[in-house]
Amino acid sequence: MSKPKNQRTKGNLPFVPKSSTSSTSAKTPSIQENLSPAQVSSLADKAIEKISDEQLTSIISSTPPHDFKVEECWQKAKLFEAAIEKITTELKQVENRQKELEIQKIQREVLKKELEEQRQKITEQQEDLKKQQTRSNARIATLAELERQLRERELNAEASFLEQNRAALAELETQTQELRKTREQLYKDIAQRQKQFDIQIAQKLTEIEQEISTKRQQIENEQQQVDTVRKHLRIEQRKLETERELLEEDKVALFEKIEQKAAARIEQQQVKIQELEERLKVSQQVREEFQEKLIQRTEADRRFGQKTPEEVLEDLETLRRDNAELEQKLALRLSESAVARLQDLEVQKEQWETEHFRLSTRVQELERNIIYNRIAVIELETLRDEKEALEASNNRLKAALLELKTDVNEAVTQSKDKSPFPECSRMDVEPSLQGEIPLCEHIPDLRQFAEDLRYRIALSPLMLDDNSEKRLYYSERDIRVFLGGLAMSHLHILQGISGTGKTSLPIAFSRAIGGEYELVEVQAGWRDRPDLIGYCNTFEGKFYETKFLKAIYKAQCPANKDRTFIIILDEMNLSRPEQYFADFLSKLEQDTPAIDLTPDLKPSPKLFQQGNTLPIPPNVWFIGTANQDETTLEFADKTYDRSHIMELQRNHETFRIPAQLEPRHPISYDALTKSFKNAQRRYADKASEAYQFLNETLAEFLERRFKVGWGNRLERQIKDFVPVVIAAGGSLGEATDHILATKILRKIRDRHDTPTSDLRKLKEELLAGWNLHHFKPEPKQSIEIIDTEIRRLEPGED
Repeated sequence: MSKPKNQRTKGNLPFVPKSSTSSTSAKTPSIQENLSPAQVSSLADKAIEKISDEQLTSIISSTPPHDFKVEECWQKAKLFEAAIEKITTELKQVENRQKELEIQKIQREVLKKELEEQRQKITEQQEDLKKQQTRSNARIATLAELERQLRERELNAEASFLEQNRAALAELETQTQELRKTREQLYKDIAQRQKQFDIQIAQKLTEIEQEISTKRQQIENEQQQVDTVRKHLRIEQRKLETERELLEEDKVALFEKIEQKAAARIEQQQVKIQELEERLKVSQQVREEFQEKLIQRTEADRRFGQKTPEEVLEDLETLRRDNAELEQKLALRLSESAVARLQDLEVQKEQWETEHFRLSTRVQELERNIIYNRIAVIELETLRDEKEALEASNNRLKAALLELKTDVNEAVTQSKDKSPFPECSRMDVEPSLQGEIPLCEHIPDLRQFAEDLRYRIALSPLMLDDNSEKRLYYSERDIRVFLGGLAMSHLHILQGISGTGKTSLPIAFSRAIGGEYELVEVQAGWRDRPDLIGYCNTFEGKFYETKFLKAIYKAQCPANKDRTFIIILDEMNLSRPEQYFADFLSKLEQDTPAIDLTPDLKPSPKLFQQGNTLPIPPNVWFIGTANQDETTLEFADKTYDRSHIMELQRNHETFRIPAQLEPRHPISYDALTKSFKNAQRRYADKASEAYQFLNETLAEFLERRFKVGWGNRLERQIKDFVPVVIAAGGSLGEATDHILATKILRKIRDRHDTPTSDLRKLKEELLAGWNLHHFKPEPKQSIEIIDTEIRRLEPGED
């Protein structure tokens, strides 16, 4: 089997004649003196490993030129070898650097995974925080329910046990204050924890992003350095290749010289081997002589137990001393009787120690029993004292219970003569609510009425916290849309950011026309109808009326039955109106709506119908204000569809108010509704045109692309709203734009599956139809909704 080329050694070299070697050596004595045989052999091995068999044959058969200089060739070979080593070292460094970069890349991947895990943990923490917030909300709701129950107990105490249970009332008041403080503290803790958590998340994300950016920059810099090193190495490699070509010719002559040096070295080594063989024979003879002496000494050691003469003498002396000691001990040994006595004493000692241990254990057990008995006696005495105290307390409680039963019976007897609806019954006899007042029974022109109303609202200033006044400047469009909404629906929703005058508008309107209003603050814990209208306490036979219920009853008293009455539900969406206002959402569309109350309570107030049913008078409008923030809830479509919606802007332009307005009586409800009906008859064709525009231009496209449609309710609302807006000085385009924006396009907001191409197509269809019907002005509200959705879905797009 032949050896691979890279496995050849100098044993494979062909035979080189000694004459050639000796002659060459004579010519170059300085080279032999400077190079050791080991260096020459090493260079020869390396050279042989790098060339092929053909090259080796060619080298052997060639002869050096006449001007060949071994010293220069050798120097170039050394330079070449040093350069190769340097390149090899640099290549190894590059490979190591590449490995480091790979490791850094892996570390970066691991870091990315850790970042993903941290983000996942942050998401889980946010979910936990939401769950905690949900639990906190539930706890807050429980506290609110408990507070309501405490309020009921306070009312019960106020109605029946005012004189007898002042101490109980004080305790209830303290509990109420503590619960309120607890609720406020919970709100503060939740807000603080949310803020701290957001800060920690932001800081953590900032640190992680900075670390990633730093790592990325370091890797880029190191990659640039590696590229620079590679470029330098390529340049060096090209130079070395050029030098290699120049050295190829010198290598042939150098190889032949190396072979000659190697042959000479072999002959020298053979001479040395012969000398060493002669020395080896002499050494073997000396070894045999020492071997015989060693055998004799081993036999002597065996006889004396492998001990030296000194050790043998020392053992003899030790045996003499042991013999003397044994003789002395034999003289001092006890007799047999003394030994037996000593054994008996040892047995008795063991028995005594065993008895002593048993008695000590018994004494400890008796001491523990004494301690346990003392503790039992103390506990028995304590229980006896507690029993006596409990018996005394039980007797006092029994006496207090008898007193309470007596007080309850007296209170029930007294409550039978009282009205179960005390506030409503009080209104039946209040003189200010029973008399009628003069009213303005005619509105000649809605345009003039709207302009006059705008001035009177501005003259009804808003009182600020510092007792200063603020003028309420609303635009003409706001007034017209508000009047159209009154004609369209008895339920309004005023939306906008805080400070836009949502609550002030209905209050100022009511004052400007001489009507009445009631402000009802909606609570976050409202869940059903009793939270809105009140509840019945069957134990007392009393119905606890809320401000909302009293306002509905007050609106139909003789003094108010023909005046506009507005009930303002402030921050209506703090709780879900679809729950606490559910009955009214359906009843307001009926011809004669009414509230069913408890049928068993007698006597009923005068304005109640049979079965304790309270009618909802037609002169009442329900106007809710709504903020859009993290503390509020979204309205359902059923609420939006039944409501008139207005979104108020923050900034209102000021205008000049006449120096004096003509005094007038309060506007009657009949005069206001008659002016609405006159406008609806006069501009009925405009309302039909608006509905026709929506049906023909947008209905099919909205249904097909956005799944948005409408029914008969919208048609009725358009017929009620559009004519009033036009009669109040507005245009058909203004009224149609408001209906389209608040009733239809509202439903395409905040969708994530809407293609922007559909939104752009909708915008084109709207503008084309708008121009075709010659509506003025442009539909700004509707276009703004579409453009806002396009910007939301395509950030950065106009």
